[in-house]
Amino acid sequence: MKEMIIVLAMADMTALGSIRTWPGLLVAATGDEIWVRGIAPDTTDIQLRKLPAKHTFLADTQERLFLPGKHTPHDTLKKMSWEAIASFITVELPVSAMPAHAGEDYAVRLAPTTVTGEPFAILTSLEHWKAYADTAPLIRLQRLSFAVCETGEVLIIGTPVPSMPGKVFTLRDNILLPAGYDFDPPVIGQLIPKWSGTESDTLLLFRVDGQWEKIPGQVFVRASRSAIRLTNTF
Repeated sequence: MKEMIIVLAMADMTALGSIRTWPGLLVAATGDEIWVRGIAPDTTDIQLRKLPAKHTFLADTQERLFLPGKHTPHDTLKKMSWEAIASFITVELPVSAMPAHAGEDYAVRLAPTTVTGEPFAILTSLEHWKAYADTAPLIRLQRLSFAVCETGEVLIIGTPVPSMPGKVFTLRDNILLPAGYDFDPPVIGQLIPKWSGTESDTLLLFRVDGQWEKIPGQVFVRASRSAIRLTNTF
């Protein structure tokens, strides 16, 4: 039985955050590379496809490495110090230290609106998130991803949004806005992604007071009971 092994550059280590809750994954660092093993050879998971892999191999029980589609060994797996991926990379929600303004002379403002989109995210406490996960059906958790910050706040994204205490947000063009609020004037929302230099997988979370945080997509973890139980504040 073969397993898939992927190799990433050390500079892309944070990309592993999207798969850190996968059971059975082992990671080893060598030089400027990170090796990940324990992946089923037939996996088609979209999170794995998004990883910036330098190389992909199939390894047999003798730890011979094969290139995909090849029947002749390419190399032999070298001796490395392997550890569980959950201990190799931690979960965190980086907070932008940049000031909340869309230009030198104009501060971003939000105002109440009667037109609002479907809820897409909720900002809550780690305690509420863990309590919800203890009883929520697995099919509900599988539709969600989360990231946690040093203050103990947890941002949960996905639909339907979990029913729990917290601040609900809607999604528009990679921008999370508090439910019931819009930019004042609304046209500012069209300029912010370009002004902020936001990457395609990065979310901008705006609070009612106009303060905002840039959240890279790779810090989100797929929700599962084990991943949520193992999450701690910093």
